Amino acid sequence: MKEMPPPSAPCGEFHAREGRLELRLSLFRQGPDLHAFLCGGESHVGATALAAPGEATQVCQRPGHREGALAGLVARRLAEAFDCAVSVSAGIHFRSITRAEIAIVERMAAGLAERCCPSPNTRSSGTC
Repeated sequence: MKEMPPPSAPCGEFHAREGRLELRLSLFRQGPDLHAFLCGGESHVGATALAAPGEATQVCQRPGHREGALAGLVARRLAEAFDCAVSVSAGIHFRSITRAEIAIVERMAAGLAERCCPSPNTRSSGTC
């Protein structure tokens, strides 16, 4: 199993901003596993995803919400990086968002997931 952050809550918080769009990814230890919140704009719970190594990612999305794909992407990436089960609750809502801004939000969410993953050179640093 890859090195996990020390047991504390939260174990990491990451931000990304581009223009009026801002996302936050907060990570919490849950025993050997991780729970994450992906929020932006008007925070709420729109979708939840659960991923674990060797298992299919499960996504539960509320009707009328579109965060499921992002929650699944972040959960899968973190599960692979930390070799553990990961749940992600996502709630992102920006009023009058454009298609171009949706693409930016998708890119920022993927970037946040990458930023908190350990690299081969920093795995022993104890950071998310």
